[in-house]
Amino acid sequence: MHAPLAFFPRPEGGTVKVPREWVEASDWFVLFTLGTLLFLLGAFAMWAWLIWRRTTKPEPHVKLLMELEEEEPAGEARTSEAAEKPETQAPWEQSADWWKKADH
Repeated sequence: MHAPLAFFPRPEGGTVKVPREWVEASDWFVLFTLGTLLFLLGAFAMWAWLIWRRTTKPEPHVKLLMELEEEEPAGEARTSEAAEKPETQAPWEQSADWWKKADH
């Protein structure tokens, strides 16, 4: 472990003494930074898992809404068919395009 350190030149004046307060503060800074990084990584991982889970296993009421939304185009087709059927008119009612036929 100390073998690679033997190849580095030593400073002539010896090593610089760093006050203990600075070392302790720098240690706390590194620990706080690592803790913040790990917390953020965990939060993003939890968020990604939550999104994945909601898309693969939706809650029952959301699943029902999704099923109703899929069935909606079929319901629109039924309403358009109903609109195409001529309704029975009373004898005094005119057709909807009576004004087009009046001039011709």
